[in-house]
Amino acid sequence: MNEMLPEPETYFQGLLPRRGALLKRLEAEAHAEDIPIVGPVVGELLYLLARFGRPRRVLELGTATGYSAVYLAQACRETGGELVTLEYDPALARRAQANLKEAGLEAVAQITQAEALGWLAKTTARYDLVFMDIEKEDYVKALPHCRRILSTNGLLVADNVGFRDADAFNRAIAADPGWRPVSLYALLPGHSPLYDGLCLAVKRA
Repeated sequence: MNEMLPEPETYFQGLLPRRGALLKRLEAEAHAEDIPIVGPVVGELLYLLARFGRPRRVLELGTATGYSAVYLAQACRETGGELVTLEYDPALARRAQANLKEAGLEAVAQITQAEALGWLAKTTARYDLVFMDIEKEDYVKALPHCRRILSTNGLLVADNVGFRDADAFNRAIAADPGWRPVSLYALLPGHSPLYDGLCLAVKRA
């Protein structure tokens, strides 16, 4: 019988994806300023999903300083896609814009300073991948909009579904036959918090 690795938390924390100077600086700033970020493991997952799925249009709800946007925009640059990312706080939006420019990604990433629910209610654009990282109590309110704007077989990724405020969203998406979801609870090194849930869901036809 196969045995588990001894001290798996320490082991997997030692296998973090490689990052450049910009992402490491954003990680340090997030730690110093208490800015929640997805960290390198979820960031790399977002890159892989966007790279493999080759979505033409990607939407991010909740930019902060642009940490996860860098990963998504990197994939978009390689596949010919484009990223639209929403941030409510104008100061954070400006910082994210500067960070994306520093990364050389401003040509494929558009930052919109807007409140997510209001913007979602008005948009008629279509997207192939949506990454949701706004206030957790707003997830369930955003869910019908995400279903409307996602293309058939489009992917929704929701961060922080281990939070109590995401409970209504978790139950709603699990009960809705319009989605095929999976929720994962895991150790996520570098993520805020270290243990949390992610929901990935494909929109059915």
